[in-house]
Amino acid sequence: MYKKESLLRYTGSLQQIAGIRTYECNNGMAKGITTTEVRTGSGLVLSVLENKNMDVYHLEYKGINFAFYYKNGLVSPERFLPIENEFLAYAGGGMMYTTGLQNSGPANTEGGLYQPLHGRIHSMSADNICRRADYDKDGTFRINVSGRSRESRLFGHNLTLNRSISTELYAKDFYIEDTIENETCRESFFSLMYHFNFGYPFLDEGVKVVLSKNTQTTARSEHSQKFFDERFEMTAPIDNFEEHLYYHNIPADANGLSYVLVYNPKLSLAVRLSFNKKALPYLGEWKSMGSGDYALGILPANNLLRGRNEEKEKGVLPLIAAFASQKVRLHFEILDSQEDINAAIKEIENI
Repeated sequence: MYKKESLLRYTGSLQQIAGIRTYECNNGMAKGITTTEVRTGSGLVLSVLENKNMDVYHLEYKGINFAFYYKNGLVSPERFLPIENEFLAYAGGGMMYTTGLQNSGPANTEGGLYQPLHGRIHSMSADNICRRADYDKDGTFRINVSGRSRESRLFGHNLTLNRSISTELYAKDFYIEDTIENETCRESFFSLMYHFNFGYPFLDEGVKVVLSKNTQTTARSEHSQKFFDERFEMTAPIDNFEEHLYYHNIPADANGLSYVLVYNPKLSLAVRLSFNKKALPYLGEWKSMGSGDYALGILPANNLLRGRNEEKEKGVLPLIAAFASQKVRLHFEILDSQEDINAAIKEIENI
């Protein structure tokens, strides 16, 4: 516990240590994006994009970047064009962007409606923005950023995503808490994926993905299958590398939580990601070791990432009832002690 009175004796403002800063990008492709930067004082810094569904773009710890930026860089949502093949020309990547709420995975046409690659929600601006960094009644300095995004269509669906991102003073972790609500009188199909993108220098040769030993894995393609045995081991960048994609069915612990660990032994740093198995029963792994496209994607999802059309045909696309809501909670935690990392690896492997 870091008492307010004690810290104020050392500082003119608590902003010296931790807090929130909000700024607007004023040039280039990112012009017009409002960003909230969160600093906890431990070395953890993350940026939340208010114009892009409150997704997390930048993330660093003690000066080390963890996120992968696509070649396009940060791109304003006003440039979003939901037409064939355009996603790869405007997507910016970053630490985490959200896919859905009508489609996750490849572009497709369903019911006469075009569904772009990974859907539209990641390009929707949030409203009801709230930012707070202050001591609460129990004496804990808490930081919270929240907002609401909407994906809707006249005579069609009307889904909202209410997001809260929270942490506290000197924390090395944060929580993402989402509530997806169907604001119509009819049930609605919906998809949801959290596309976490790890990049250099945290991502490097020798980085490992750790899952439970009881995980069941399938490869998306014959090409990915050829490299099945190396699916958890990252290499140095490879020229002209073709991406690999794997689908993992990972078990949950006694509390219903599934875990993924991404571990860099050179830096003695790891990220432990946990989420509720019932809400997000599937996990994708996107292994992109290509030069210039050097990334590792960890993708918790409520769907098989095969696109709305195919998943509806197979009867596996989730439904949300009329006027109902669903909650999702994810925990992103940085481990910087070898003892803690070793303990986490042992715990996760034995779930």
